[in-house]
Amino acid sequence: FDPAAMAGVPPNLVVDGILGNMDWLELAVLWTDELGAAEMWYRFLNLGQPIALEAGTDVMNNLYRTMPVGVSRLYVDTEGRPNMVDYMRAMREGRSFVTTGPMLLLEVDGVAPGGVVEGGGEVDVAIELASATAVDTVEVLVNGLVVWSSDGLESSGSRSLQTTVTVPQGGWVAARARGGQTRWPSADSYPFAHTSPVWISEVGSTDVDARARAAEELLPLLDVAEEVVRRGYGDAPTPSITADFDAARARLEGR
Repeated sequence: FDPAAMAGVPPNLVVDGILGNMDWLELAVLWTDELGAAEMWYRFLNLGQPIALEAGTDVMNNLYRTMPVGVSRLYVDTEGRPNMVDYMRAMREGRSFVTTGPMLLLEVDGVAPGGVVEGGGEVDVAIELASATAVDTVEVLVNGLVVWSSDGLESSGSRSLQTTVTVPQGGWVAARARGGQTRWPSADSYPFAHTSPVWISEVGSTDVDARARAAEELLPLLDVAEEVVRRGYGDAPTPSITADFDAARARLEGR
């Protein structure tokens, strides 16, 4: 996502994110920009849509310009149960982080991603970062805005970080690590990791200001997406698609 290139966002991604028709969003993959995808995800979260994270290598082993398997990954906490049912449950519940290399763990008042903390005051944030390569910056986000940042790692290694931040009555808290030179064993454009959110008050809660900000930012994007669809279909009737766009616009205007 880039405000200067709105036509590059898949049209139905916009609608599905607004209406809550999306189970998860592939945040880390070599073919897209992770920070741009995160900005799209933040807007959906601020509308109260608990969209889970996903990552995928999207590797084609018979293509000469493909990347190695495992360039981008999703890690989930299955609480020691190594089976697909528990993996999918943990993924759906947001007990996870995505990465192109760095390992990133978060606790807010002792609660890990996917959990809920009380809002309207200060919370203690604890971050564990480990990486085989340097990482420029570690950040804490509240409702999509960076509220605290720190230097990451100058080289391979690990470190623990602690801080205290103030949170509103609703919304979410997450951590991300970003930046640094790409070198073996990483192969994406830059080191990146992002935790799923720790929710404030309840899963899917929102902050009034963040919700209004997201709606204002998504309305022009929705207009561009609808124009892209109209050009693609020409004079062909699209009642189902049109109804989805109308519903998405009504939901944003109501916010």
